[in-house]
Amino acid sequence: MLTIYKRELASYFRSPVAYCIMGFFMAIVGLMFWVNNIIGRSPQFADTLSSLGVFLTFIVPVITMKLFSDEKKNGTEVLLRTCPVPMWKIVLGKYLSSLTLFTVMTLLTALFPILIVFMADDSSLIGSAQDFGSYIAFILLGASYLAVSLFVSSFTESQSVATVSGIVALVVLYFMQSIGNSLGGTTGAVLKWFAPLARYGDFTVGSFNFASLIFYITFSVLFVFLTYVNLERKRWN
Repeated sequence: MLTIYKRELASYFRSPVAYCIMGFFMAIVGLMFWVNNIIGRSPQFADTLSSLGVFLTFIVPVITMKLFSDEKKNGTEVLLRTCPVPMWKIVLGKYLSSLTLFTVMTLLTALFPILIVFMADDSSLIGSAQDFGSYIAFILLGASYLAVSLFVSSFTESQSVATVSGIVALVVLYFMQSIGNSLGGTTGAVLKWFAPLARYGDFTVGSFNFASLIFYITFSVLFVFLTYVNLERKRWN
């Protein structure tokens, strides 16, 4: 698994993919920082980070689109399915490499809260607990989105199809809480409970919610496992 992880992580930075993703992401964060924290004079970066959730629905599928399509492109698809390495190690290695890239680009945004510290007139207004909780929530939300996007991409060898399908799936997840509120009743309650974004606010108030942490971890593990099942099925077919 470690070999797969290192290979996939290195492949991100051997191509323009990682740099383009991080550059685009930092540009979006910088724009939102300017609007919310500079023009809006807000001392909390948590609000800016929370507003980036919608952009993840477009960025995350780009991160995962190459994980399986590259195997076909490089002619290693057959080797992947016939090698003695357990499929779960391959899937987990690929997932962890994408999660590492996402975590790195998220941590790069720590530059902006540091700027707020130097720019704020009253340091007591700086919401350090809220900002820290927002970073935890953002990474957990990203991990969930990566797992879903990885699962969707396992059905196709085309990068473009994997990207579009991932965006559609994540947009549905993003609006699932709103859909649940509109439907109401048992169906609406189920949709709201299953929506990853519904748990996000539990961390942004400066408190730690263990139940929400377990939800995000379980949600991610579930879709990584479903990816393994799908690829294992293809392997034996």
